[in-house]
Amino acid sequence: MYSTAVMPGMVMFRRRWSVGSDDLVLPALFLFLLHCIWLVVLSVVLFGLPYGSEQSCSVTLVDHGRGYLGILVSCLICESAIMWLSMRGSILYTQPREAVQYVIYIRLAILLVELVYAVVGIVWLVQYYQPCPDVTAKNLALGIVACNWLVIFSVCITLTCTFDPTGRTFVKLKATRRRQRNLTTYTLRHRLEEGQASSWSRRLKFFMCCTRAQDTQSDAYSEVASLFAEFFRDLDIVPSDIIAGLVLLRQRQRSKRSAILDQANNDILAFLSGMPVTRNTRYLDLKNSTEMNMYKDVCYYMLFALAAYGWPMYLMRKPACGLCRLASSCPCTSVSGSRLSQSVTVEEDNCCGCNVLAIRRHFLDRDLKQVQIVYTSCHDAVYETPFFVAVDHAKKKVVISIRGTLSPKDALTDLTGDSERLPVEEQHGTWLGHKGMVYSAEYIKKKLEQEMILSQAFGRDLNKGTMHYGLVIVGHSLGAGTAAILSFLLRPEYPTLHCYSYSPPGGLFSEDAMEYSKEFVTSVVLGKDLVPRLGLCQLEGFRRHLLEVLQKSNKPKVT
Repeated sequence: MYSTAVMPGMVMFRRRWSVGSDDLVLPALFLFLLHCIWLVVLSVVLFGLPYGSEQSCSVTLVDHGRGYLGILVSCLICESAIMWLSMRGSILYTQPREAVQYVIYIRLAILLVELVYAVVGIVWLVQYYQPCPDVTAKNLALGIVACNWLVIFSVCITLTCTFDPTGRTFVKLKATRRRQRNLTTYTLRHRLEEGQASSWSRRLKFFMCCTRAQDTQSDAYSEVASLFAEFFRDLDIVPSDIIAGLVLLRQRQRSKRSAILDQANNDILAFLSGMPVTRNTRYLDLKNSTEMNMYKDVCYYMLFALAAYGWPMYLMRKPACGLCRLASSCPCTSVSGSRLSQSVTVEEDNCCGCNVLAIRRHFLDRDLKQVQIVYTSCHDAVYETPFFVAVDHAKKKVVISIRGTLSPKDALTDLTGDSERLPVEEQHGTWLGHKGMVYSAEYIKKKLEQEMILSQAFGRDLNKGTMHYGLVIVGHSLGAGTAAILSFLLRPEYPTLHCYSYSPPGGLFSEDAMEYSKEFVTSVVLGKDLVPRLGLCQLEGFRRHLLEVLQKSNKPKVT
């Protein structure tokens, strides 16, 4: 175990790069094999095959090829040294690999010579390829040019992928820390944090290039970029270190799991066996009619949460006949489709109304004809989540169902994970919630009020007493978190409402809000679902455990 607490990225040209000195084994092996193959081929061509010695173009090019043999030998020596040095030490113990950067300097110098050979080869091909009758010389020229440019492009792509825009600032910051210059350290640290946030923002915009930029989306980029920059603060970390840490962490978790299973008595096995292990442990008693009805309601309203995903979920659940059923109901191809979507207010669905049709088919296929869709919003933007409102005459409920994550914009909402105060006047303690989902809940509440959607739903059929129906809010994943927060916003007006939150994200509420939500929110977590266990606090714990397993590792990363 080593005392260092960071994972150093490689420093070259007074700049840190997003690659470790132990990440060069595979790239060096690829170039080594390529140059070995080309060395054998070139030796056979130059010394084993005849060529036209009377042709001046042939003689010049063959001499050029013999000179290239020396370059290949030099490349093989450097690449062998890089592989050998990169496999020394461990993930954190980088001292045995310090000489790697000097070998890379030599290799880059040889690369410049290769570039010259590539340019000369192109010039020869332009001038002599057609008039020169020597086929051997032509193939030799083509091979040298192809090999050179393949290596040059691979190196350029590698440099582009591993370039760290804040690398120079990072090196300066480490140097000033060693010299204990507090003011300079503070300035460089602030510059580094801003640079890292800017880099993450550019990466997010690159991956989200297909979406239209809006002001709220730009704000989300800044929020998420700051989150990632904060997570990687003070870490000289490279992507391969994270992958190696995940592998080591998984191995440690498996060993702990085996140790627990080998114990004669442990709380986990007792809980899974149905034995209460604490005073607060409570199991559903399905023989009790009240609890059985609650369990049935949980299963029933999950149908509404799934229906909110629209046609993608419908096709995934019915891969064989789903497309045919939607096509038969589509207003573009049939008259029945127009009947299915009548008296439904739809916002921003596609031309055939596939989402609202899929929602209707979702209930009709289960013979739930008492469910009537009132409003469907397919509008999807950052902090603006799609949802639909339905009247369930069988249960005598008005249901608001909010869609979960299904688009990159939803992912931005998910990742805006800072805390935000819940916009509720009367608060019992400090009520904080997931920022992105608080904004989404506020958007839906505003939409409900502006369009008077709930008034339409409760006044849908006065003969059936819809004005006395209860209100239920459901959602899955992102929709679950938004539904739980929306229930806080609507509860002053609808005090009897209930929320069914399926796989809500971790870190959704502050403790005070979480305790209060127990009165009207039922959360459902299935098995090993990651989403309910993922929050900012969990990420901090993950960061700490990741560093811990890497510090304890004494094996090279390549193994």
